[in-house]
Amino acid sequence: MSKMNELTPFKSLNVEVLEPVSNKKELRKYLDKENIVAKLNDLSPGKDKMFLITLWMTGLRVTEIISLRKRDLDFNNHIMTIRYLKSRKFFERIVPFKKELGDMLQIYTLNMKADDRLFPMQRARAWKITKKLLGISPHQLRHSFAVHYLRQGGRIEDLKRLLGHSNVVTTFEYLKIVPSDLAKELEKVNFG
Repeated sequence: MSKMNELTPFKSLNVEVLEPVSNKKELRKYLDKENIVAKLNDLSPGKDKMFLITLWMTGLRVTEIISLRKRDLDFNNHIMTIRYLKSRKFFERIVPFKKELGDMLQIYTLNMKADDRLFPMQRARAWKITKKLLGISPHQLRHSFAVHYLRQGGRIEDLKRLLGHSNVVTTFEYLKIVPSDLAKELEKVNFG
């Protein structure tokens, strides 16, 4: 009996066969560490390069990084205070940064006043710089930070806090890109 004949009896039941509906979102786009580092190494020193390095090493949102002021950086404790407006309320969060980034930012901000913005530009300019020099959007660079963090063994709960997500479900989206993390965790489980 052919497959077509096997399915024929269902037609007499007035059953409508629906095509599967896909609620899949497109996976987030990102660049691997090697691609980013190679592209950053090709750039001449300056404000644009420092902007991209800071985005890459912190995972900040564009609005967060272009609002960052010198007074928001605590070089002794390697933390920055991110101030942002959400739902007409001001919030702030503390984000750590690596010592290497702190050293670069300390040199970069040497001649700045406390209230000077580190990267005085509009969102459109930030997007243009990132697209031109790295070939991706600033938010895709944020995704690259998140994927790299997870691939290096970072915990999803900590990534949620670093990225400033209000809900961990948003952060879980990165596990679709980095399923090897789940495999590593499964290896820790003893079934015998």
